[in-house]
Amino acid sequence: MFVAERFISVVIKNHGRRLVSTDGGTWYPQACRFLKLDHHIHSTLEKSLIERTMQYIKDRTESFDDYFPCRKKD
Repeated sequence: MFVAERFISVVIKNHGRRLVSTDGGTWYPQACRFLKLDHHIHSTLEKSLIERTMQYIKDRTESFDDYFPCRKKD
């Protein structure tokens, strides 16, 4: 919970948002209450859409690397 609270406070400081949207982790509600923030939990459908979008981006990035590989060693 303390790690989540610290992470959320840094994100809020840098970006100024007051609503935190999460996947339902048990430590987020308590961290948001401590920071006096609104907390929104994504539905199962929202989580599926987010996961699919991230997988699509990851797949596209990997195929880009096949055509334009990094030439640096290590």
